Amino acid sequence: MRRASSNYGLIIAENKFIGISLGYDHCAEHEWGIKDLKRICGMPEASKDNMGVKNRSITIVPTIVFKESTKKKKKFAVLYTGYKYQSKEDTEKYVPYDLKDYEDSLIWNEKWNLEHPSREAKDNIITAWSSSDFGVAVMGEKEVGYLKELHEAILNLNLTIAVTSMRNPFGGSSLCLLITDRIPQEVSDMMYSADKEFYDREDYEDKIGMKDIIKKYGNNNGYNKKNYFCACSPKWINYEDAVAREEEKKRHNTKFDIIYWINYSDDDSNYGYYSVEEIKEWLTGKKKLTEIRKG
Repeated sequence: MRRASSNYGLIIAENKFIGISLGYDHCAEHEWGIKDLKRICGMPEASKDNMGVKNRSITIVPTIVFKESTKKKKKFAVLYTGYKYQSKEDTEKYVPYDLKDYEDSLIWNEKWNLEHPSREAKDNIITAWSSSDFGVAVMGEKEVGYLKELHEAILNLNLTIAVTSMRNPFGGSSLCLLITDRIPQEVSDMMYSADKEFYDREDYEDKIGMKDIIKKYGNNNGYNKKNYFCACSPKWINYEDAVAREEEKKRHNTKFDIIYWINYSDDDSNYGYYSVEEIKEWLTGKKKLTEIRKG
């Protein structure tokens, strides 16, 4: 696991502890998704039948360690999972590297806040995670109590793990540990809506044949060759407003309801949004993508 540097902290709503945003850092460990963690926690595969909270909730208690301590008359606690299928005994022996000196780090954070009163305060919390594990350390009596509640929620299979943002729910910027029965209804609805939009988009791609075209012709020739891309990701053109969508389609010069984000196409550093028509012509023809756009 790797320590987060942004968007981490406690999630409090209406004076009630909801969970913890694990945040993120610009590192590979925070870019690879959470496939292993989902398997370890028994989270079901997402489908149209379990949209929303259902496919984000754990069904297996992972190997988990919770420890409390006192240093310099301050209370601390650390909570962390084992790496993949590591045993409980081995997990208890060593605090993960990025949380190893959590007591001293949190004491330093407090000192930093006192010395920089005009700067944004650092929380009494340290978070770290990767595709297969996570950890949290806190300082303070209230914070230790919150972490204890989170630990109990995990043991009772009352945990939801979701990609979201502590300040903008479902902004897609960090990983969050949420106590399932405390999730506000509006956040639960957002999860459901995000899934519905995804599956509607998948169905639409199938309907217009783009999935088959991308699979058949995309990335056939290797890096910087014809049809190469790092990303070819569909995006709805104003999913929720059909009237506004039609106006935006005129601006994109397309008859279709989606566009594609291309990152690093066969012109190397080229990126941007392209219409379905442009992607089709590019993948099935002989021109590079930027040649089609210029034409």
